[in-house]
Amino acid sequence: MTVAAPASIRSAEFLTFEKSSSRAAQIFGALMTAAPDIRMKHSYHYTGDSDLLVVWGAGSPLRWPALERQRSMGKHWVAFDLAYWHRDVKVRLSIDAPHPQAWVMAREWPAHRWQADRVPVSDAWDPSGPVIVAGLGDKARVQYGAGVVDRWEGDMIRQSQARGRRVLYRPKAAHSPVPAGLSAVIGPIDAALRGASLVCTLHSNVAVDAIRLGIPVVCQDGAAAAVCPSTIPADLRPLAPSVRDRFLANLAWFQWGFTPDEARGCWAFLRELLA
Repeated sequence: MTVAAPASIRSAEFLTFEKSSSRAAQIFGALMTAAPDIRMKHSYHYTGDSDLLVVWGAGSPLRWPALERQRSMGKHWVAFDLAYWHRDVKVRLSIDAPHPQAWVMAREWPAHRWQADRVPVSDAWDPSGPVIVAGLGDKARVQYGAGVVDRWEGDMIRQSQARGRRVLYRPKAAHSPVPAGLSAVIGPIDAALRGASLVCTLHSNVAVDAIRLGIPVVCQDGAAAAVCPSTIPADLRPLAPSVRDRFLANLAWFQWGFTPDEARGCWAFLRELLA
């Protein structure tokens, strides 16, 4: 099967940086093999002469000059990163932004990708349970500014405590600091979130897990921002099942595997969006 490229994607530059993830090599190799009708270039220094720029991870400051330059010329970029689910066999993508919230609810995509993934959905919400604040990793703290992150998380903690809620903290990594006075909640994500009344995060894939588990979410960025509020509402309610199911079904189109079929499907998806 060949992939016929539209006029909008005649060429693609795959830009690799130092300390690149092994996942980057996997998805780059799969995509570069799957689209013979697109002129490919694998570079270590941005050239900017291709219709599409492809990178791994949009959060690192090393990427920002190339991404900004690509957009300043009216051309698109795509960033891959760790998947929302099935991280062992898939990676997620975003277009012209670190996260796909501007795209994910733009239309209704078929649900068969989500259904095939067989990810558990449940009702783990306890309206009287604790609030869980999910922290960010080191790169994201640089991206947003550590002070911005700390102030936002502190505001969510104070508001939740003012409502009489116990607040727990989900650190991004084992070495990540936990705000003073809070206990950390660690372990498998489904067990960690079960029984929460709310999940707050500036941006984290934990928000997607909370939606999947029927728990209300407050966030400012990330895919979940397409369907969740950015401030704590007076009446906490999970997303309506119809909204949750549509969001998850659409989001399944923003992550792809490394097989030839998945790579060809990814190109077809990008062609449709960017044509």
